[in-house]
Amino acid sequence: MLPFPQQPMLTRPVREIPDESALDGGAVYEPKFDGYRAIVFVQSGTCRIQSRYGRDITAAFPDIAAAALDNLPSGVVIDGELVVWGDDSGDFTEMHRRLTGGGGLDTTHPASFIAFDVLAGAGMDMRRSPFRVRRQALTILLDDAPAPLHVVPQTRHADEARTWLANYAEARVGVEGVVAKGLRTPYASGERGWATVHIRESSQCIVGAVIGGVRAPERLILGLRDTGGLLRPVGCTTDMTLPLRRRLASRLRAAEDVHPWSDTTVRDVPGWTGDAATMVLVDPTAVVEVAALQAGTHAWHEPRELVRSRPELLADDLELVEA
Repeated sequence: MLPFPQQPMLTRPVREIPDESALDGGAVYEPKFDGYRAIVFVQSGTCRIQSRYGRDITAAFPDIAAAALDNLPSGVVIDGELVVWGDDSGDFTEMHRRLTGGGGLDTTHPASFIAFDVLAGAGMDMRRSPFRVRRQALTILLDDAPAPLHVVPQTRHADEARTWLANYAEARVGVEGVVAKGLRTPYASGERGWATVHIRESSQCIVGAVIGGVRAPERLILGLRDTGGLLRPVGCTTDMTLPLRRRLASRLRAAEDVHPWSDTTVRDVPGWTGDAATMVLVDPTAVVEVAALQAGTHAWHEPRELVRSRPELLADDLELVEA
């Protein structure tokens, strides 16, 4: 049995869907669901679920853990995406509530685990096996498994994947892009061996300060850590809706200790020309996702729209920028 936790294999962003012959062994394509990365471990009558960064999140998804125990043999470790469904697509409010322990399980917002890879089967380490073999093992493992366990759809045709991308962008059904994988590639933990084309471009940033009160922030001042470890202010969000303000308020705390920003550091924030007196420094721990600007504009000359809170991400886990 592989020990808990495991470092997942990652993707690298690309602008276009690769051709079938572009990846080792030939390319296959899968939809990238807009959810929460997780690895499920089943062993000797127990199930544990880890987040992308190794946190044990089993308590937030008892329905998935129970389904895995009922349908998977001992010694299995599978990788995939957790999605909590709303009316039409993923419900990130309910996902946040689960992850922060905000009450009991809400059966009106069911969770699904959409599996896309196998790290171990029946206690056998499969990470060095080519993806073609791991995919076959995955389909056998989950062949008769009922919801909430699913195998991600797959195609070997680039044209079909491009059609998926266009349809998903129009339908807004909880899919954020398409992943391309080479059929001969091993499962390389921690490496960006898969290619992803995103429907929308976005960025993850650290919240370093807010405009307005911490309990109901109007805008967020965003930062990224550089290679020297310094949190650099990079921009701000547009005015947020009231539901987003309330959702973020539970994750923000006014800075009490020494903060990496001084007043002089954050006076010239790209996209914000307001009075520094209206800014409140917060503990730089919360991560949010913001949308990219239109093509042809500088990334941080204008405010960015807040896409969502990212409670599953830690500030220390974000990539560093050049100093």
